[in-house]
Amino acid sequence: MTNEEETGVETLNHPATLKLFLFAKSVHPKDFGVREAKRSLDFNSPSTVLWHLEKLDEAELIEKLPTNRYRIVQKGLDIKEINVPVKFSAQIIRGELIPRRLFLISFLITTFIVTLILIFINPLAAAINGAVLVGLNCIFYILNYLTIKKQLSFYSWEKERKDEYRIFRSIFRKKEKK
Repeated sequence: MTNEEETGVETLNHPATLKLFLFAKSVHPKDFGVREAKRSLDFNSPSTVLWHLEKLDEAELIEKLPTNRYRIVQKGLDIKEINVPVKFSAQIIRGELIPRRLFLISFLITTFIVTLILIFINPLAAAINGAVLVGLNCIFYILNYLTIKKQLSFYSWEKERKDEYRIFRSIFRKKEKK
């Protein structure tokens, strides 16, 4: 990655700027205005949107058109991967932050070791223990995925969520009428 590309990606470290950038990518090849972005992303004021658009323009990820509208440029379209900060739950033990996932990992490793020991003592119990281990592992991965998905939903634009809610309500109302 060149130094020029790093500057553009560093601009996306601010959550609101990233949200606006993703909006610009989603409406491509159309251009958009400040107020249109404000309404779609549910920002408080057009000046906030304008400030973030100027940051994206300085990083050469979007361009300002003579009509005072904006459009994403090729450099912005070329960005395919971005590091997004995701929060994780942690326990405080003796002043140290211990990720909750560490408890999960230690549980799974302990269960795996018990399963290996049970193979020699009682193969049926080992098979049951192994099946429980696989099931719990699947459940924990699904819960982890849902947590991360919920955190990343912040970056999707509000109009999409409103449309999904509207569609859900219309389907629910049709079922009530029947």
